[in-house]
Amino acid sequence: MLERPDLITDPEFATRKARSANKEKLRAIIAGTFASDQLENWMAKMKKANIPVGYLRTVEQGFNAPEARERHRLSRIAHPTAGMVPNIETPLNMGLTPCVDPMAAPLLGEHTKEVLRKTLGYDDPHIAALAEAGVFGKTPSPG
Repeated sequence: MLERPDLITDPEFATRKARSANKEKLRAIIAGTFASDQLENWMAKMKKANIPVGYLRTVEQGFNAPEARERHRLSRIAHPTAGMVPNIETPLNMGLTPCVDPMAAPLLGEHTKEVLRKTLGYDDPHIAALAEAGVFGKTPSPG
């Protein structure tokens, strides 16, 4: 697929052990080969060779991807401080273990007390003493 038959017979790359020992050199060769043509052409060649291939997108590109829209995977999630935030829903559908509804990421420190209680076994006076000592950072002053 790379049109580099010399790499198959080159002793530096002929075995897994040799490829591992020369991985930086091999990566540079492969990177140079990929740089010689357009992404779309390489993807077409890989698909023709039955090699799984796809785009690695940025978050913005993911939201703008036609597949996300066509498959109705775009939604919005309520967030306590940011209002409604965009979301790309999972493409997985499982009958026996269905996915949970998407929810916004927690706020900084939102679950601190719960974790201290349940995981570390701290009681309320211990947590209050930690808070008073400034362990959780400064408490915002009102107004």
